[in-house]
Amino acid sequence: MEWFAQNSRAITAVSSLLTLFVWVFYAQILYRNFARTRRPRIIINRGHGNGLGARCLISNMSSEPIFLEHVIVSLHTSEGWLTKDLIDEEVNYLREAESDSQHVSSQGPMLSGSFSHIGTFRAIIQQICRGHDIDFAQGHTSNGAKLHHLDVRVVAIYGSEDHPIGAARRFRMEHEEDGDTCVLVPVSIDTRRYASRLQRWRVRQWIRRLD
Repeated sequence: MEWFAQNSRAITAVSSLLTLFVWVFYAQILYRNFARTRRPRIIINRGHGNGLGARCLISNMSSEPIFLEHVIVSLHTSEGWLTKDLIDEEVNYLREAESDSQHVSSQGPMLSGSFSHIGTFRAIIQQICRGHDIDFAQGHTSNGAKLHHLDVRVVAIYGSEDHPIGAARRFRMEHEEDGDTCVLVPVSIDTRRYASRLQRWRVRQWIRRLD
């Protein structure tokens, strides 16, 4: 007890420092949990198969709703890139190509935990080709171009934020030996998120290129 009394100031200082470290540790955990719940999360995936008849699914896994502004799809062929925004003017065509049209997405809000689809990959590719005066049927284009990749990019407004966020995923198109069957293989395991300041600048560049 005499030793504690002689070193009470040092013990108090060490105790205060340890308490500070504990509070900083817990504050960091709370902040990470808060930042994780506030982080936007959009997933782009395929559903109902892995061929051209599979549907392109868009899911909002964020904690708040998002407002879907653009769905930009780019087809990489041996003749170059073909790009189209499918958010508005293409919805009627995609609905005609689908027997179940009530879930076809268009510009508008998506609730947290909800998902939608923008048609089959075949219908999407057909619409891109139509926009560039090219016919597409049976996995082949009328100009004889070979299909390599299909990029799907989503531009959305998250919650009350003013600047758009983005999500992107690439699907590699692998042709079977018969030449008519095409399989879509995701290049990355997960959807790439564009939410930082620099990434949001890139998202704005996507939108400017549409003009």
